[in-house]
Amino acid sequence: MLNRFLFLLVAVISPASSVAMLFSGHPAGVTFAERVPCLVFALVALLLAALHARPTTDRSAPFEAAMWLGLTTLLGVAAFAAPHLGIWSIVALLTLAGTSIARLAGRARGRPAAARLFGRRAVA
Repeated sequence: MLNRFLFLLVAVISPASSVAMLFSGHPAGVTFAERVPCLVFALVALLLAALHARPTTDRSAPFEAAMWLGLTTLLGVAAFAAPHLGIWSIVALLTLAGTSIARLAGRARGRPAAARLFGRRAVA
């Protein structure tokens, strides 16, 4: 339940932050090469949103898809409005992507990773 709440929180806050960035203005003197990392992360987030949107028995998958779609919006806008997100934002995004990929891999095998490790059904 807490995971679903956090997924929806990110799904709502990301587009709201995007709107705030759009109204704050565009940075001058930023080259396209400096914008590429945000665009690449936006494409990765869009791919993860599409992977989580597939039909599955996991009830939290649509919430994760909404979260990744919100992050896609945030990163797409950030590439042009605020390309310098900072190292901690990138680390947080990569950590979130790693856990998301682990959940996708667990779903592909039929049981969540925690259930395989502990030999019992994990709570979603």
